[in-house]
Amino acid sequence: MKDNVWFTYKARIQAHKRLAWLDFHAQLLLVWYAILSTILAVLTVRYPKVMGENTDILATILSVALLGVSLAVANRDFRGRAMLMRDNYLKLHKLYRDIQHNNGTSSEHQMQYHSILSEAENHLEIDDRIARVFSHGLTSRLPVSFEKIQACLWLLARVLITVSLYAAPVIIGIYAWSTKLG
Repeated sequence: MKDNVWFTYKARIQAHKRLAWLDFHAQLLLVWYAILSTILAVLTVRYPKVMGENTDILATILSVALLGVSLAVANRDFRGRAMLMRDNYLKLHKLYRDIQHNNGTSSEHQMQYHSILSEAENHLEIDDRIARVFSHGLTSRLPVSFEKIQACLWLLARVLITVSLYAAPVIIGIYAWSTKLG
């Protein structure tokens, strides 16, 4: 029972980190895209073809995409889910300490564990793998090489995708503007 609580606790911490990352970057990306959309709108007042013949179409696509993404981000509620995950892993930590200090019976611990689990969504399998990979040997379930590679690649992909989302509109804008000039 103690191992189950510990592994779930560590995986829920990773799930909280993942959801907090998604919340922060989703909000920041929405602001970033709104700023760029506003800049494009202001530029098109003075220079209607600033990005070529299709400036009006590109501006409309950006506005509609920004609206759709903002609705999708709001519906995912990353912040609320991250806070629930945080509350959940704190309760699991308390249960883990109770088990360590023999406070309560095994059946009470099992009932409390299942009650805590039902309070929040389940973490993803990758959250468990990342927790085990970066626990630095403090686990009885040591990750195999494949799991280490998968965890590292997943974290790398998350960073690369995030950076790409920040850079994409700038790269597209520079490309559109340069093809207009050339």
